[in-house]
Amino acid sequence: MRDVSQKSGISDTLVEARGGLFRATLLFGSIAVALAMIVVPTADHQAKLVAAERVKTLDTVTTGSSVRSDKKHYVSRLSVLTDPDKGPCLLFPDGTQRGAC
Repeated sequence: MRDVSQKSGISDTLVEARGGLFRATLLFGSIAVALAMIVVPTADHQAKLVAAERVKTLDTVTTGSSVRSDKKHYVSRLSVLTDPDKGPCLLFPDGTQRGAC
């Protein structure tokens, strides 16, 4: 008879240990999910702020190439930092430049 009661005590202890382990897993898992829901958007926001600060120092130059009706090929460059009254810089295949270069 004693043998049966000892086995029952061991199995009860294992069941309790499994239950405790399951509860601990749920607890730490829910903490990890909660932190992820807070940390990830905050980090994303900070990354966007850093990127926005660096964009202010960039000079985005727009370069385009076009062919006029009289078959003259030229490249037009326009920077956002140049004065809008000056106009674009025109580069011709023969090396000549015209405009605000």
